[in-house]
Amino acid sequence: MIKSKIFMNTPRIVILYGFPGAGKDTQAEIIEESLDFQQISSSQLIEEQIFNPNLQNDSIVQRERKLYEEGKLCTPEWVTDIINKKVAEMHEEKRSLVFSGSPRTLYEAENEIPYWESIYGKENIFILLIKIDEATSIFRNTHRRVCSVCRHPIVYSEESKNLTLCPMCGGILKKRLLDTEEIMKTRVKEYKERTEPIFSYLQNRGYKVVEVGGEDSPDGVARNIINYLNGQIEN
Repeated sequence: MIKSKIFMNTPRIVILYGFPGAGKDTQAEIIEESLDFQQISSSQLIEEQIFNPNLQNDSIVQRERKLYEEGKLCTPEWVTDIINKKVAEMHEEKRSLVFSGSPRTLYEAENEIPYWESIYGKENIFILLIKIDEATSIFRNTHRRVCSVCRHPIVYSEESKNLTLCPMCGGILKKRLLDTEEIMKTRVKEYKERTEPIFSYLQNRGYKVVEVGGEDSPDGVARNIINYLNGQIEN
């Protein structure tokens, strides 16, 4: 595991972007361990709501679950409310945060980024884009498995292809019914149409969206990300 020698005195936010299957969650986990960040997964926060047995009769949750199962993005206003509440909670604890793929829509970016800047400081927010091509995205996700216990996703790679048990909790890994080629094509289309426009918004606010190659092994990608972040923090 890559370790950083830099002690994180100042709470910061790192946002990871990339096609579905780019390895955002994997890299967020590495940043979490290496730099003492708290990983915030919008997918996990959404799933905690839509799969909550106590909320299955809620009409809003029913609506959001339908969108999710069709491979479409959930309603931005609903997602924004969930995420900003979590960010406020983490800021109170003075935690650094790493986001895997969030904000997902221009609406979310316009209603999340300014708020995050107000509490964390614009200079403490970093954006990275993990680059893979569309074919890689579809292949990785149609071969992805998820833990049947903690729902931790295992994106296909040479290192993970023979795993049968979750490395997080030991649960059995299973392929999700949602990870079909048809649904993955919908998710890639949603990303292109609804997430990629965020990059122009961020650049207009003065952010640099740093591209990192994502076709390498997870450790190789992580090394490049950690080296970049260490350089920014040292400066």
